[in-house]
Amino acid sequence: MRCKEGFSMATTHPHFHLELRHATAPTYFISYLFPALLFVYELLRVGQWIRDHGMQFAVFKQMGYEYLLMLLFVGLQIVVEAVFLLGAAMRRDNRDFEHRLPNVVLGIGCSIAILAVDLAIQLSF
Repeated sequence: MRCKEGFSMATTHPHFHLELRHATAPTYFISYLFPALLFVYELLRVGQWIRDHGMQFAVFKQMGYEYLLMLLFVGLQIVVEAVFLLGAAMRRDNRDFEHRLPNVVLGIGCSIAILAVDLAIQLSF
């Protein structure tokens, strides 16, 4: 994408790149551990429901405490990742912050997507 002056957007905004690579190992671990655990929990939860009740999801929404537990887990993820980002922002070298931010946003987005799928199951039946 080019501006009127002929400069590309990358040269006019060099401080923010949405790259999911070039981050440190702790960034990947923190960013994707929570969604992975939440996904495994959701698979176990739905799998146990299918084992016990079959494909009858009419009363699936009555398992409210488990959804609340998932919401609290995502809240914990947001707090941990905010502290993680704050620590990266406070460093003198902010290059790692630029690489951490897209990974953190994607990790939180994955967790919210899992919550949305669970909510869709609850509301659709």
